[in-house]
Amino acid sequence: MTGQAATPTQLLSDALRSQAPVGIARDLLADADDVWGYVVALSARWVVLQSLEAAVYIDGYDVIRVDDITEVWEDGAAGYIERAVAALGRPAPDVALSQTAGTADVLQVARDAADLMCVHFEKDDDAPMLVGHLVRLDETTFDLQLIDPGGVWEVDVAQIACTEVTRVEFGDRYSVALTRFGDRRPEPEGARALDSFCTDEVD
Repeated sequence: MTGQAATPTQLLSDALRSQAPVGIARDLLADADDVWGYVVALSARWVVLQSLEAAVYIDGYDVIRVDDITEVWEDGAAGYIERAVAALGRPAPDVALSQTAGTADVLQVARDAADLMCVHFEKDDDAPMLVGHLVRLDETTFDLQLIDPGGVWEVDVAQIACTEVTRVEFGDRYSVALTRFGDRRPEPEGARALDSFCTDEVD
């Protein structure tokens, strides 16, 4: 009798132990790109990767839903990548998740680590990726004050359901640059549904 193929969760667990760089596909989502990096934390529902940009540059953290993952593979150029990352520098990971961590816990981790986060909604084609500051959070909803690519803030916050989130990034060069060089964040004046910000999506 042949053995069963390893599940994505098993492969993620192996990658967490080995610290070999992996690629992750999420083919069931309409607008999801492949994600690359080192698995540094894993819960039943979410996995945290130290993100790889251009194959060899560490670029913050990427957190994606485990249930969306359709394939996990070790990068074929792992030897080159590991040599390059070792030479270019890899900060020690400093993110942890509890085994029962849900979306609200992931958002809290991102808020504790960085002033800005990138939040993805990849269920539909042309889904938005929004960048903003987490103003309010509970177990089912959160308010995100958005900043656009020109560094200009919205004065109202977007009200978002936690169930809509498929991916969260933080500590990456893009959001760090917006934090450092964008406009000063104003105090929020009101709250609106996410759909009302459709003309302000960050592509």
